[in-house]
Amino acid sequence: MKKEVIVSNLKCMVMIVGICVMLTLSANCSKAASEKYWLKMATLAPKTVGWARHIRNIMHPAIKKATDGQVKLKWYWGGVMGDDRDYVQKMQIGQLDGAALSGQGVVLACPEMAVVELPFMFENYEEVDYIRKVMRDEFDQIARQNGYKIFIWADQDFDQIYSVKYGMAELSDFKKASILTWYGDLEMALFAELGADPIPVTVPEISSSIRQGIVDTLIAPSVWVIGSQMYTVMKYVNPVKIRYSPAAAFITLKAWNKIPEKYQIKLLDLRDTAAIKFCDKCRSDSIKAYKAMIKYGIKESKMSPTVLADFQTRTKKIWYDLVGKKYQKKTLDRLIEHLENYRKTKK
Repeated sequence: MKKEVIVSNLKCMVMIVGICVMLTLSANCSKAASEKYWLKMATLAPKTVGWARHIRNIMHPAIKKATDGQVKLKWYWGGVMGDDRDYVQKMQIGQLDGAALSGQGVVLACPEMAVVELPFMFENYEEVDYIRKVMRDEFDQIARQNGYKIFIWADQDFDQIYSVKYGMAELSDFKKASILTWYGDLEMALFAELGADPIPVTVPEISSSIRQGIVDTLIAPSVWVIGSQMYTVMKYVNPVKIRYSPAAAFITLKAWNKIPEKYQIKLLDLRDTAAIKFCDKCRSDSIKAYKAMIKYGIKESKMSPTVLADFQTRTKKIWYDLVGKKYQKKTLDRLIEHLENYRKTKK
């Protein structure tokens, strides 16, 4: 009898243990199924502007679908976490997982990408798209060496020159104007070649510096001039495509590597689908913003072919001045070679 009781008790214990194991496994599976990979992201873009809306309306649904809703982005909009320099520093110490950076921030995070921001490197977006395609792997590797993953390479704009006082259609205007610079070493080098003496300011200081008359001229994208309401102050715009500026979402490798590989693959696939749609929307917004400013009353001031040729010759000098400081010569040479080959196919 005692033996039967012992056997019965052992069976009960086995059943209880089995149930506990099943419940634990079930709980763990449930936890794994509901686990979310949150990425804390920051950007200078206000939540209400088109760029931010396109992130929410195009990229967020695509990310949700690609990752079964497991990867989510938590945004700090409108510079509440500082500017690009702050974002890079906070990514380095783990306070941010990533950031959507302006052209300045892209170079801070990945100096070699300065080659795509050099004055008069590109003539149009078709060339930008081609270089983004053929040099993607190379820039991915460079970013990885700096501790980042380039999630999306989008556009800031082909930035224009705006002024309260001058047409900026003559090289002498650059010496007369009180020019602000926020873009870093690249912009400082450009202005130095033109004999200008720019005044460095941070992004949050740009609008107030212009309104207070401390400065009167800057290089900026049209959507920023509209969004900051600087179009109500500016009198002139030189639409010359002085530089292409990327806008890219960088994620730290530490945060990226936490995401399961199956989702990483699908997220990178978005660079050829949703990200292209996102870029097209942003480019359309830039065109609309520029046209709206002209309609509002900002006067277009274009350089003559002779002045433009002189302008290009002078500013292109910095392409090689920055070799070894921002990028390697081989990176610049490959970019130029790719562009030359592409342009031959278009003749």
